[in-house]
Order: sequence, then structure tokens, then C-alpha cells
Amino acid sequence: MTAAIADVLAGERLDLRPFNGFGGLQGGLVAAIALRGMRAAGPAGLVPVELTAHLVRPVTEHPDVRAQVAHEGRATSLATATVTSAGATCAVATAVLTTPREPQLPTLRVPLPDVDHPLEHAPPFVVPPEFVPISTRIEVRPATAPLPFSASPEPNLRAWIRLLEPVADPWERLLVLADALAPSLSAVMTDLRAIPTVRTTVRFTPEVARRDFSWVLVDATTTEASDDGWLTEVITIWDPDGTTLATSSQLRTVR
Repeated sequence: MTAAIADVLAGERLDLRPFNGFGGLQGGLVAAIALRGMRAAGPAGLVPVELTAHLVRPVTEHPDVRAQVAHEGRATSLATATVTSAGATCAVATAVLTTPREPQLPTLRVPLPDVDHPLEHAPPFVVPPEFVPISTRIEVRPATAPLPFSASPEPNLRAWIRLLEPVADPWERLLVLADALAPSLSAVMTDLRAIPTVRTTVRFTPEVARRDFSWVLVDATTTEASDDGWLTEVITIWDPDGTTLATSSQLRTVR
């Protein structure tokens, strides 16, 4: 039986190379592994509000997770996790977990942006698997004209994305999807460069637990890039009906 993303999340000992991003296990998948560990360590019934993961070293061998609850409140808990591989620390993560509730407050959501290509007409974009091996498990359809490394005038990429294999947990699925689009800075570049994620923060909306989604629209914009090779990227994810599922901020570096 062919190994799947779900097997990696379940902690099976596998050859991880087919699940690699830039040089190691895809960052979103590492974050999802950490989230699973933190939710298991925390009180039952809590859902993720936000996750932050610092990805300090590529995961190249079977990851081990050590998770604990740093604070347990009446409705909100803070959990932490350390992911190690080959005896070295590869990621350190924190998650805010809470009891689902509806306080009847005004709701503000990022509106669905314009697209040049609706989902049903968007052409597929094939990511070279030798550059990003996990891309064979992800379908990407650009929603606007700019493509990675196309010398676009703006550091923005927008695409319809889905996983080609099931990941049952919607929060884990979103973490993988949030890291599936090419770095938005690549839109203004022409030379193929690795731009890995060093820190990702993903804020989930309550609709993640309520919506049945496969395809999502991902919009990524580099808001700041400096000459030392570090940049900040802002990402928003919607379902095809325009429901905001998550917002994300990423710290990346150009290799």
C-alpha cells in the first residue's frame, strides 16, 4: 500500500522524502504533526484557535513529538510541542486551544478577492516534483495571472488548492494547505530559489469545524522583504463559497 499524508500524521515510520517541501518534510505537515501532539496532551474537546511553529531544522527522519500543556484555564489552554528528528530539535510550536463557544459578537472576515480564473475554469499548474516532492499530492490551479518566478510586478500569488488524498482533521488539513502555495516573493523573481518557512502562525476561524471543504482559495502576499534575505508573508484561505477559514503570517528566508 502506498504511504499517504495521513500515515505521516499518524506517526508511521516511513520514507519521508515523498512528503518533502524545501529539503525536508513540508513545513505545514510538521506543524500539523505538532498540533496533533498538542491536542492529545490538552483537555478533551478543545479546538485550535491559533498555532505558531518555528521550523529551525529540516525533518529528514521519523519525527518525534514531545507535547505538554503550559497553561490550562477554564475555557482556554496553551500547549507547547517540540519536534525532533535524528536526535535534533527541528520545530518548536505553541497552540491556543479553546472550548467552542458563540459569544454573539460582531463578525469581521476578509472578503473573497477577485480572481481571473474561477475554480471550474482555472488551469492546473504543475510544480516540479524534484523541487517540491509533496507537490504530487497537491493540486494547484492559479486563480490569477502571476506565477512563481515569472517576473510579476507584485509579490502576490493566488490559487485554488486541494489535497489529492484525504486528511480527515480539518485543522491539520489547513496547515498543510497553508504551506502548499509557492512563496509569494517568487512571483517577482526569475531565478529558481528555495524560500523556506522559518516561522508560521495560523489563526483558524470557527468555520473550520463547520464547513465541509476540499478546494480552498489561497492568497499570499509578501508585505516586507529586506536585503538580508528575510521576508514577511501574509496568507488568507477561503472555501469556494467565500467563507474565511484561516489567516496566516509567515517568516521566510531566501536561500
